[in-house]
Amino acid sequence: MQPVLQPSSLEFPSGPIPLHSHFYIERPPIEQLAYAEVDKPGSLIRIRAPQMMGKSSLLNRVLDYAEAADYFTVQLDFQDAGVGSSESLNQLLRWFSATISLELGLKPRLDEYWDEEVGSKVSCSLYWQRYLLAQIDRPIVLALNNIDWLFNYPQIAKEFLALLRSWYEKARQGSAWRHLRFVVVYSTDAYVPLDINQSPFNVGLPLKLPPFNLEQIKQLAQRYMIAWAETEVGHLRLAALQELTGGHPYLVHLALYHLCRAETSLERLLEDATTESGIYGDHLRRLLATIQSDPNLEDAFKQIISSDAPMKLEPTSAYRLDGLGLVRLEGDRVVASCDLYRIYFKEKLFSYREVLLKLEHFHRSRLRFDLFAPPMRATLAEPSEEASTNPQIDQLTQVATRQQFDATLQMEWKRSLREHTPIALTLIDLDYFKVYNETYGQADGDLCLQKVAKVLQEVIQRPADLVARYGGEEFVVLLPQTDLSGATFVAETIRIQVAALEIACEYSMLDGLPSSVLTVSAGVVSTIPDSYRSISSLLETLDRALYQSKRQGRNRVTAIEV
Repeated sequence: MQPVLQPSSLEFPSGPIPLHSHFYIERPPIEQLAYAEVDKPGSLIRIRAPQMMGKSSLLNRVLDYAEAADYFTVQLDFQDAGVGSSESLNQLLRWFSATISLELGLKPRLDEYWDEEVGSKVSCSLYWQRYLLAQIDRPIVLALNNIDWLFNYPQIAKEFLALLRSWYEKARQGSAWRHLRFVVVYSTDAYVPLDINQSPFNVGLPLKLPPFNLEQIKQLAQRYMIAWAETEVGHLRLAALQELTGGHPYLVHLALYHLCRAETSLERLLEDATTESGIYGDHLRRLLATIQSDPNLEDAFKQIISSDAPMKLEPTSAYRLDGLGLVRLEGDRVVASCDLYRIYFKEKLFSYREVLLKLEHFHRSRLRFDLFAPPMRATLAEPSEEASTNPQIDQLTQVATRQQFDATLQMEWKRSLREHTPIALTLIDLDYFKVYNETYGQADGDLCLQKVAKVLQEVIQRPADLVARYGGEEFVVLLPQTDLSGATFVAETIRIQVAALEIACEYSMLDGLPSSVLTVSAGVVSTIPDSYRSISSLLETLDRALYQSKRQGRNRVTAIEV
């Protein structure tokens, strides 16, 4: 019978998950593949993943399995090597061999086998073959954890890994080395180019740890005794957490830990996740420092987060970003691995000036169409006495009415159908605006709507584009001759600039709502009209895109290509 979980007794998620902990979630078939491989003479398992994906937790279970099979197990963590051991290959190999000797219960006898004339690598091999392996009559599972620490010393890493490769090849030939089984664990955050013929990183069984899927997140939520996790609504809430984190085990554990302790609600957690004060602040700042330390890597990632659609990237940059866990590979294309990274880094890596310059370039790139487009914005640019009686203009916000939007959409749809050009729509909703009105009153609510409408008019400057009040706290933007990436960029610019207004929202008395500044959520769609598509289906998809943004925690943009 599983003991009742006491939130006050929970340990903060950090480091490997202890053996037999019910918080460990298996990711089939990873564990079974590892157990089967460690039974094979001369085998080598490579466990690789970005930081905090569960590598050490899996390693501990592989070693536990090996001990149950009556194998010798030795775990060596290269982070314990110390600076002195890294000064030369000879010092590293002596530290390595002496430490393993002590772990096996044998007295180190390095000086009897070490010979400067034959070199440290040959001396080390002789020590292992004639002394260590000769004393052991059963398999030895040698686990080398955090071997990526060696990448700080590229030349030493190259020589040491080449030596491991040679031992692996000897073990495969059925010699005395066959008692040795390797488990190599390393973080893919580090990058160092190695000779593919000398590195052990292209032999043996590779195990790249995947993120949690939705069912695994649900299992973990149940083990954290989160009651709503088993409901239908709970399934949708966990799906929002998965989309935010991409299923990253540490990020999921951290969220469920705070939810179990009732320190926050899921809605508030999702809202604050991409901020400096959110629970992921330290993790995000570490990744930000890594990216900004390499301008080429930063530029590559900025390309990725500028688009929701998967895109091709130079192979080395794609490999490195994947190693950091920042992107997900889809064939020969890459996409940001989760909403948390996409939103946080878009705000951190793009300065306000860059956003304005890119927006200016976006408008300039479509001037050719502007020359032939009807000057719709000219009638809406400045409020006038006539505006109060103009049925095409919303009196409060001074943008087009819903009726004017419907008529203009019909006209632009026919134009796009005739010319076979794309048309895009963006639906924008003020987050928690009903609560804002109840808290501050209708007068402040009206002023808030006017400020947001002004931002929209400042961003949407092309004569053919149209800003309209869609209803209540919703605005819609019509963008003729605009593809999905262009419309998404416009929506993200609007989202960022609305937040930059810093309209205070003090909702601290209400559970689950933000207490910082007013934000907006947006849905974006784009299509090239044809006889099989209709305006109504486009608007339905637009509503669905906005709903996804709201369901995922608000203050975000969801784009769907029809």
